[in-house]
Amino acid sequence: MKKLLVLLCVFVISSCGGSGSSSVPVEIPAPVVDTPDTTTYPGVSWDTALPEDVGMSEARIKDALDYAFVSTRNTQGVVIIRHGVIVGERYANNDSKESLATSWSTGKSFASALIGIAMDQGLIDSIDVPASNYLAPWVSTDKASISIRAILEMRTGLAEAIGGDANIYSGGTDGDQLTYALNRTPDTTPRTNNWAYQNTDSMLLAGILESATGQSVLDFADMHLFSKIGMNADWWTDELGHAMTYCCIDTTTRDFARFGLLFARNGLWLDEQIVSENWVQESTMVPEGTSNQYYALQWWVSPSGGYFYSAGLHQNNIYIFPDLDLVVVRNSLYTKVGSSSIRSGNNYHATVEPLDWSNPEFMSLITDAVVN
Repeated sequence: MKKLLVLLCVFVISSCGGSGSSSVPVEIPAPVVDTPDTTTYPGVSWDTALPEDVGMSEARIKDALDYAFVSTRNTQGVVIIRHGVIVGERYANNDSKESLATSWSTGKSFASALIGIAMDQGLIDSIDVPASNYLAPWVSTDKASISIRAILEMRTGLAEAIGGDANIYSGGTDGDQLTYALNRTPDTTPRTNNWAYQNTDSMLLAGILESATGQSVLDFADMHLFSKIGMNADWWTDELGHAMTYCCIDTTTRDFARFGLLFARNGLWLDEQIVSENWVQESTMVPEGTSNQYYALQWWVSPSGGYFYSAGLHQNNIYIFPDLDLVVVRNSLYTKVGSSSIRSGNNYHATVEPLDWSNPEFMSLITDAVVN
């Protein structure tokens, strides 16, 4: 929260008659604190405020947290941000604001943001160019015309990988998940009415970013996204060093909220445009002609709810309400198994599924808390 410096003028009235002097006592006022608003951002740490300070009901915030932490819902952490400050936060027993959570498929939205940043920097010409411009194994093949846009929309028309889409994580890739994603065969015409959610489509973004930027995905993200918003994150890779751009970012619930706030503010962080406003708008808008009216460019959209969100397995989600300047993060109980962030037999994620979770119900409790 921004703090104004209060200039205090103390007037001392002295008299020089006789043998003494006197002064008028001055009452020093308390520091003046700005009300949080759409220009408020966290620094190294987040500021907190009472819900009433940002036009929200404390009782309704408690209702939302109580919903999330019913024992059967296996929630590790929830953070509620309005006007750049924390107004609600809770963690499971033995967890805290320092505890690592994981993204699962929420990582797809981060990868989408990096595509936008690379395009803003002129490293990617357009998302309407063939992905084969950046994926050398596709040049002069029957996949040469598939655009980057088709990949982002989950409309490549590619058949499921041999062994199944989930196999990309579970270990049937010989350690090279990018090649596993590349080696699929066309099934239907790209960008027709053929939406199909495939982790293997999102994995292709790793190859595109590596080729376009000349860096690993994590290095590019650290330099142009994470460090800009004060986020410390670890992005898992396959055994050949390709970031798993369909999933698998480990950070705290609070740091996931930084990414949410960036998108709630149309890509602006303080006085720097980290992601162009055009990309924020385009990537969170459902494209025409798709058979799924709730999916944009690696983001989910709730038109009736007034929010868009990144969604990960077991409800590892970031919900963003731009019109309300409101961000909510919910993470499931997480255990990192193994000693490395390289996905192999001994290194993997273990999260606990909520047994009865409803996004509309949870979100209604949040929006009911907004009173002005």
